[in-house]
Amino acid sequence: AGPAPTPAYRLPVTGKLLTGLGELSDAGVRSRGLTIAAAASAQVIAPAAGRILYARRFRGYGVVVIIDHGGGWTSLIAELADASVRVGDQVVQGAPIGHAAAGDAPRVTVELRRRDRAIDIARLLG
Repeated sequence: AGPAPTPAYRLPVTGKLLTGLGELSDAGVRSRGLTIAAAASAQVIAPAAGRILYARRFRGYGVVVIIDHGGGWTSLIAELADASVRVGDQVVQGAPIGHAAAGDAPRVTVELRRRDRAIDIARLLG
């Protein structure tokens, strides 16, 4: 049968899904991506190949990494403790891009966008 085909998109960290696309938070904010409960200091990977557009702290979102996948597709991965990539780096799917926070209840949020519209990642996962 051979190896299974690589999914078009992978979650950036292993863990329990906390919120999905379109869910309302306790504050009444609609989710634009998936939030995953991660292990402390867990390795975070590129969900798909692309070029790093942004990799630094952003307001209250911790370290944010934005990957341009081409064709109008981008991923935004937020709430990282650190980034191991720099703007302009090319990454392959599964390449390390940083780590989740080390404290209590670390989480990582990922948004997939096509031309600035949030896409439901669940349909693309293998």
